[in-house]
Amino acid sequence: PCALTGLVQNSAQLCVIRFFIGLGGSTFVMCQYWSSRMFTKEVVGTANAIVGGWGNLGGGVTQLIMGSVLFPLFKTGMSAEQAWRTVCIVPAV
Repeated sequence: PCALTGLVQNSAQLCVIRFFIGLGGSTFVMCQYWSSRMFTKEVVGTANAIVGGWGNLGGGVTQLIMGSVLFPLFKTGMSAEQAWRTVCIVPAV
């Protein structure tokens, strides 16, 4: 759904896209629950830290990469509106 964000033309479409992005993001909570139930109390903290850390790392890296892709698009002469719509494809890759 992230790749479709650049195609949004009105608030209703934005709500639909955000719903599906949230649905995909909710799997993170289920993964944390699963790892809490799967591992023993001696290692559950480490397991949750690894699972949660990878999830948070992905979000941070995406922000860095999107910024690194967005600003060169401005230099190519692309308008601000077209550039942000184009860069929304990055998280989907």
